[in-house]
This record gives sequence, C-alpha cells and structure tokens, in this order.
Amino acid sequence: MCGIFGISKNVDKSKDYDKILEDINLYVGYSQNRGSDTFGISFKLKDKILLFKSNEKPSKAITRKEYRNFLNDNLKDQLQNQLLMIGQTRLVTNGSKFSYKNNQPLQCKNVIGVHNGIFTNLQETDTEKTINYESYDVKSDSLMYFEKLSEIYDQEDFITNYLKFIKSIVGNYSIAFFLKNENKIFISSNCGSLYYYYNEDFFSFASEKKFLKQFLKKSSLNNKADIKDDELIKCLNSTIIFNKDDNNLIKIDHESENLKNLNISIKNDLNFSIFNNQEYQSRKLENLKKCSKCILPETYPFIKFNKNNICNYCENYEKQVFQGENQLNGYLEKFRSKNGEPDCIVGLSGGRDSSYGLHLLKIKYKLNPVAYTFDWGLTTDISRINAAKVCGKLGVEHIIRSADIEKKREYVRKNLFAWLKRPHLGMLPIIQVGDKGFYDYGRKLSKELNIKLVVHCTGYQLEQREFFLGFAGINQVLKNNQSMYSYDFINKIRMFFWYGFQFLINPYYLNSALIDNFDGFLASFIRKDDFLHLYNYEPWNESKMLQTLKEKYNWQDDISYGKNQWRMGDGQTAFNNFVYYSLAGFSEYDNFRSNQIRENLITREEALKLCEEDNKLKYDTLKNFSEIIGFNLDNVLSKVSCIEKLY
Repeated sequence: MCGIFGISKNVDKSKDYDKILEDINLYVGYSQNRGSDTFGISFKLKDKILLFKSNEKPSKAITRKEYRNFLNDNLKDQLQNQLLMIGQTRLVTNGSKFSYKNNQPLQCKNVIGVHNGIFTNLQETDTEKTINYESYDVKSDSLMYFEKLSEIYDQEDFITNYLKFIKSIVGNYSIAFFLKNENKIFISSNCGSLYYYYNEDFFSFASEKKFLKQFLKKSSLNNKADIKDDELIKCLNSTIIFNKDDNNLIKIDHESENLKNLNISIKNDLNFSIFNNQEYQSRKLENLKKCSKCILPETYPFIKFNKNNICNYCENYEKQVFQGENQLNGYLEKFRSKNGEPDCIVGLSGGRDSSYGLHLLKIKYKLNPVAYTFDWGLTTDISRINAAKVCGKLGVEHIIRSADIEKKREYVRKNLFAWLKRPHLGMLPIIQVGDKGFYDYGRKLSKELNIKLVVHCTGYQLEQREFFLGFAGINQVLKNNQSMYSYDFINKIRMFFWYGFQFLINPYYLNSALIDNFDGFLASFIRKDDFLHLYNYEPWNESKMLQTLKEKYNWQDDISYGKNQWRMGDGQTAFNNFVYYSLAGFSEYDNFRSNQIRENLITREEALKLCEEDNKLKYDTLKNFSEIIGFNLDNVLSKVSCIEKLY
C-alpha cells in the first residue's frame, strides 16, 4: 500500500532548513518501498499550509527543480521555530495519479491529510459492474474521507463527531492530518500499520516500525541516537493527537466511552490559507512576459521584445496579400473541364478548411473535383462524417487511401515513447510525421487519374508556426504559410543534421518507425511541392466558413475538442498542444490567435479569452487518442507533467 510519514520539532530556521530536506529524503527512501507512484508533502506554517504533490516516483520528485524551487520560495523564508510536516509515497489503487486532487496529501477546505489503506463504504457502486477505480473521473476513497472530515470540522465538538465517523468506516486505514487552524498532527489507525515516536522535543510517525527506527537513527533533526524498540509505539484502534504548542500528546482509544475530560479545544475562526505547487506553477505561467501586441510569451523560440514590449514577430509581420479571385480563376481556367469530367484533385481531411475549400472549388469556381483522404490511423470519426456529408451533398467522388493502420499506430506509439525517454520540444512533431503520406498520395493520384491539378486547402498565414522548427534551434522566417518544401536550403541541411543528432543521442528512435519517419521528412521538405494552395488566393473568413458548412452541409463540431475546431481532424493535435502548453506555456492556439491579432481579425483581449478556453485540457479527445494508439493515458500525461518546464 502507501507509505505515510511525518515529523514535528522545534527548529532554528537559519540552521535546520537543509536538515529538514535531508530528513524528507530519508523518509522518501524508506516509504517508497510501500508506494512509488506519486509523492506529496505538506507543511503547517504560522498562517498557511504549504502543499507539494508530484505524480512521479518519489525519489525522482525530490530531485526536481520544481520541488526545490517551491520549497526555497515558500518554505525557507516562512519557516518559523516550529516544524509540522506530513507526507506520503503513494501506491495508486483508487483515483488516477494524473488527477492532482486525488494525489496526496489531500487538500480539502479545512483539512490536509494522508491515508494508507482502503475505505470500502464511502463510494456508492453497483457491485454487479466492474469499475476501474484508477480512472481519471473517479474520486478517490481517500479524498471522500477527508471531504467528510472537513465537513465535521465545521460542526461543534469536532473530536466526538470525528470518533463517531471513524467508527463507521469499513475497510482498513492509517491516516494523518492537519486541521487548518491547529498546530496539531492527528494520526489514527484501525489496523496497526502506523508507528510513532515521541519525546519532549521530537515527534515522528511512519507506516512501518522498521522505517521509523531506521529514520530516527539517521535523522539530522533527531538529537537522540539511542532509540529503544519499546519507544516505537503502534497506533491501533486509537487516535493520537500531538499538540506542538505545548509538545503534548493525547491518546484516545476508539472504544472509550469517556471523552469528557480530554480538554481538547479546536479553533475554527481564523483566516487561514492553503498554497500548493499547482497554484505556484499557475502563477509562474500567468507571470510570463508576453508581447504587448500579440500574446506570444518569452518562452517562444527566438522571440525578442523592443522597448515597448512588442515582439519581433509582430514587428516583422506583413499582412497576407491574397492573390485574389481573378488570378485564381485565370489559373484554374487552364484545367477546367468542358465536359464535366474530373479536372482537379482536392485533399480533404474532413476539417473545416478543406471541407469549405471543396465547397468553393465546386460551387464558386465551377470545377469538377475528385476529393481524396489519406487515413493514416489518426483521422477522427467526426472528420470522416463531415467529409461524407460534404462529398455526398456536392456529388463529389471521394477516394480514400489507407496506410497500414496497425503499423502506423504502432509507429506513433514507438515515436511517442522514444520522445518520452529524452523529451525535447523540437522533436515533438515526430509524433505526427506519419501523416505526410498525404502529400505523396496527391502526387500518385494525379498520375493515376491523369489529372494535373492538385489542390490543398492551405496557404493562409494564420496557420504558420515558426516554433515547430524554432525549438529545434532553426530560425526559419515564414510568409504566407509557405510550404515546407520552400524552406531555405541551408535550414533543411541544419534540420537534417539536428534530427540525426537527436536520433544518435536517443537510440530509442532507432526502431521500426525509422524508415517511415525518414520518408515523412522527404515528403515534407525534399519532394517538390507543385500543389495549388487555395488560401493563397481565397481570403480565409472563419465566420462565413462555419456558417456555410453548418447551413448547407449540417457540418458537425467535435464537442470534446472544444469551441475552437481548428485541426479537429487530427487525432494527435490535442496531445501535442497539451505538451506545448504544459512545458512552454503556449500552444498552437496562442500562435494562431496571435496571427489573428496581426491580421486585425480579433483584439488582444479577445485572443487571451479565447486561448483560455482553447488551452483547457481536452481529456476525452486525449483518451480517444490513447485508446487508438494503445497506451495508458494517465501514465503518459503524468510523465509529461513532470518534465522540466521552460518557465
């Protein structure tokens, strides 16, 4: 099960801070033998409680920069002469490890607590059904327990009501907690998996007698080296209340009927706050320096700010000049069929841009298109439905070319786990490299059908993303969302060697996906792009596009993807943007919205509000991606959330 532990002692904050960290490390080393999925620790200070939780192996968590910074910024200077600390190393049995609220110590309105064991009568379940208690949407039994405890705190006579509640519990438990206004540590157990040590200067507890004894012998804070076995006391069917204000310890037998003479006062009228590392990271994210004109942050590759705090991307931006309807019509006239035979091939993903583009080519420009889709294993169901609706209504032949789906998904999975072995944002696009066959099939169909004109519904400048290559250390200037084939030759060489170096230092990339990855590079950057990019000519109008698609084709939004349906046809997009936002503090949406600002399509205030919605966790979409590819989503998201951030 889990390992829980705690320490209380009078300390000298100028001398004992490092000793506190050393003692935490000791307990982590012992306790993670009982649970190594997550780590958490909480400190009771004068006017607040500090809480740090990490969903990775405890021995790794305590080496992370985020852990050290959180304690240095919030504990070191605010530590007074008293230390009250509880912690846990968790074995996940109930409630996903990716869910911050389920990881311990658990935070409720009035209580911070840790628990080892299983409460079996707190969750209402249908015993006929099998439930995955580790899933993301399950509230842990431990959290339910402490939420109930928090409610009891607001009642009169907390001790009596607490003991009544704990007697009603079915299952086994060993728990420890703070009440927010009290310099007290409460510990209780009905199974004996909890031992404590107490003298006039030092109080400590652990899940096993062995752990406690080993800790006391090596502790930097404990001044007594000679510890006898009879000083290590089992907590069984009892509650121990250690009061740090007077270094007093009270033991309450759960079977006792006489509680009148305990003289335990509980304060519940103080203004007390709880500050955790999730809030700490959110503040750092909010405090990122951003361009005063767009919304790109200081973590964006190659960004610079002038004296007015305007970024170089805004300063150098030139609004897109569309080549226009007349020039497009003139070019299309070379290919337009006179007898109704197919005269162009149109790439169709089922997303809004390609669906609307097919509509324009058929209705406005009077072409006779054949649509094609490359299904590489991550084409979404909604995009397939939308493609079917548009093609059916327009009477357009729809050719689908499918990759070896099983292999493609295996390649995505191998690329993803190789990336996790040595995460680098410059290598993240490798997860989607398998879709580049889309270009090749356009070329192949052109030859097979003897149709020279191939149209891709791309080319509007809003979509260009300098940071893809920027994170690889390559500063490629983009204009009119130019094709990857047209990138600077020198940059292509640099790119090839940079990717090659990443493969050398991370041999996990040398797997069965290697040839497919290389072919994706060739398809993107080397093979000639002779397609017509529709939105180099036709202005991109989002509201008109969506209105047309909904009214004429009953086009469907992917509700789980959010309000912004840009790139909803790509199954991996939600994952990539989760990674970018988690690690760099921005996503493709921030980039897209910044380009909209520069084109005077929206204001900066609107962009900030839209991105607040865009960047929300799309768990259902991510879950679908993980099930298709075949990996444990919560484990992968937990690993990503523990990667060192750029801010």
